[in-house]
Amino acid sequence: MSRMRVAFFGMSGPLSLGALSAIATGHTVAAVIQPAVRRSGAGQIRSFLGGMARTVGLSRPGSLGELQRKYRFPIWAARSGADSDIASRLAALRPDLICIAGYPWILPQDTLGAAPLGAINLHAALLPRHRGLLPLFWIYYRDDRETGVTVHRATAAPDSGEILGQASFALERGLSVDQLNLRNGEKGSELMGAVLGDLATGCSSPRPQDESLVTPAPWVRPGTAMVDFAAWDVERVWHFLAGLYPRFQEPLVTADGTPVRYGGVKGYFREARLHPPGTVLQSSGGWELYCNGGRVQLAAAA
Repeated sequence: MSRMRVAFFGMSGPLSLGALSAIATGHTVAAVIQPAVRRSGAGQIRSFLGGMARTVGLSRPGSLGELQRKYRFPIWAARSGADSDIASRLAALRPDLICIAGYPWILPQDTLGAAPLGAINLHAALLPRHRGLLPLFWIYYRDDRETGVTVHRATAAPDSGEILGQASFALERGLSVDQLNLRNGEKGSELMGAVLGDLATGCSSPRPQDESLVTPAPWVRPGTAMVDFAAWDVERVWHFLAGLYPRFQEPLVTADGTPVRYGGVKGYFREARLHPPGTVLQSSGGWELYCNGGRVQLAAAA
């Protein structure tokens, strides 16, 4: 089987669009399934990190439309992960393979098993690290120095299926999560193309995940305090805040309990401790956040 018919589950972001482009280039896109637009469920996920998928070209206007016009595939809107209408339409479509990338809902077993070659998922982390909904957030939180993308078998247990391929790269300190997302889209497209080629020719070599190395990547409610000022070095605080700004902002307060609004993360300086870690003082250009080993400069909010 040199050319497969693939049903694709995804959203408008670099990971999804990169995977879809790889599928369309070498195979037939039988259908694209996206969440129906609403402000709960998938809508909440799209809004996390300040709507990351709608910034700095992550969902360039017309990207999905251009692929659809070129490759002429239908787009279906799903009401939930267990949408019975989607399941019945998939059964009638009879794709060879189901591919998932950046899709916000867990698919039921009858959907995952609707294709003879099963289902695969593109995950934005090096599994078994960061299994879950928000791998990019937890990559920064765990201070990973290396990251990447994984294609694995999709099973009823999220992100736990056999690994079919991985691509890794160094994570630069302070790199914005937007840029990381774009890089994942590029690497994910290349990896998806290679894995699809292996599956089409029967040459894939799956390997089980090491359960002893699993770290979770659960939902984080906006406004949750995450930085461990007592333990983290100033450089780690800067990397976390700079990488995730403005999609996530650490809730900071002054000594009298006044919330601190900051409009950017400028940099950090190493110096002897002048104030307890976590202390925030106003400066001429914004705020000084004191940490172990120095301070992080925060820009004033606009």
